[in-house]
Amino acid sequence: MAKAKKSKKSSPSTLPGFWKLLNDIAPSYLENYPAVKRKNKDLFKPFIDEANASSLPSLIHENFVMPYFREKEMKVLFCGDDKGLLGKWIVKINTDEHLVKIDPVGIYLFVSEFSKADEKIKKALKDGNFLKLRLYSFYKELTKLPGQYFLFLTVLKEISLHSQIYAVDSKGAFTNNDAAEYFSLLWAMKQFEEFYLKIQIRNLRSDYGLIWHEGEWIDASR
Repeated sequence: MAKAKKSKKSSPSTLPGFWKLLNDIAPSYLENYPAVKRKNKDLFKPFIDEANASSLPSLIHENFVMPYFREKEMKVLFCGDDKGLLGKWIVKINTDEHLVKIDPVGIYLFVSEFSKADEKIKKALKDGNFLKLRLYSFYKELTKLPGQYFLFLTVLKEISLHSQIYAVDSKGAFTNNDAAEYFSLLWAMKQFEEFYLKIQIRNLRSDYGLIWHEGEWIDASR
């Protein structure tokens, strides 16, 4: 009997397929994390191999990496840590090795934190912590976006942190972890908004009802 053809909806070679399959298999992988059963590790080998063989790495490189690393030929790669364990980080930029590494499970865990925004906002309000309140309120706003877009946002966010890109009028933006997290994500959202407009010829904020008044998302070039 001929082998059934894999649907693009369940293949990591497309953006929707990548996100759907990641959400299907990441919970099993993380069952007893950081101890991961061999069979659960094996779930991710074909996923990563297929994602790396797809057009996703070149899409990310051409649109989100190359504009900020024109002097170096960078390569985008889906992978885990040196021992193959996934979920220890999200995105790593290594200019010596000319690599941008993306951990799919790291992205899954990062996006999972956004569902806890309401709870964290309440705690920040109780503690009177403005920086955390601002960060988690922004998290809540971004939950309006499809999760698959965080593949791009996390790459842009790491570029911002790596290159210390932030609003010129925001003094000390990277002197505090919560502030660095907020401004890097805010900058990433701004860049993605411009990409979305160019590709979709539509406004991201209108499409998903995004409302945020921080210097019109803040542009580092201003």
